[in-house]
Amino acid sequence: MDFDQNLGELQRKVSQSQEGIGRRKTIFEALAVESGQSILDLGCGGGYQVRSLALAVGSEGRVVGVDPSLKQIEVAREYCSDLDNVEFTQDSGTDLSFQDGTFDSVTSTNVLDYIVDVDSVVAELRRVLRRGGRFCTISILWDHHRFHGADPALNNRILHVFRDHCPHQMLPLGLPKILLNNGFAGITSTPIPILNMTMHNNAFARWTSKTIAAFAIKNGMSEDEVALWLRQIEEADRNGNFGFVSMSVLTTGVAI
Repeated sequence: MDFDQNLGELQRKVSQSQEGIGRRKTIFEALAVESGQSILDLGCGGGYQVRSLALAVGSEGRVVGVDPSLKQIEVAREYCSDLDNVEFTQDSGTDLSFQDGTFDSVTSTNVLDYIVDVDSVVAELRRVLRRGGRFCTISILWDHHRFHGADPALNNRILHVFRDHCPHQMLPLGLPKILLNNGFAGITSTPIPILNMTMHNNAFARWTSKTIAAFAIKNGMSEDEVALWLRQIEEADRNGNFGFVSMSVLTTGVAI
């Protein structure tokens, strides 16, 4: 997915939702952050995780955010402008401009799903991670990322079009083997379920629905069809018939 200005802003809204904050907290805890560490956040978006990590590692530590989108980096730099232990780059995930063993930990949230050659990225992340360093990532089981309440045929069509937004629909199922093959051990997979039964302004579902709508229009669905879908799920919300379910998975490993 191309996170242009509009989609990038929606992605940041998703990250700022209560569930987005909860997922970042889950990663933060899994990293077992210590003062003075160096940490890489691949696909840093608006810099929310970078900021929390930078505050934790302190002035003796360092946090680097990597993102392919210049607009996202600009937003992240502004968000972290008062911190002097952060930096941001547009490095490619398959060709990072860091020496071997640079980082104590590496993390990413909903990034690997969007990269065609996950093996190459994981190998590169292992290269820049010191031995014994932690890798923590969240990806989604997209087959279980669904809205309920709209006309079933229209709903299924919208969600089918959205499948093209990333090349890996069920990455968490295969990711442990990829980590194992690229120098990681102690691999764990922990489900992170999301259930929204309302579309309040701080709900993951509200901003995800707008992201799906924007993508569907960009990929051939008419604005009228997409607007109808949005009206239907909003009406379902008012009538108490709305639901959104999603299953993220936290995958962790230790570099050996």
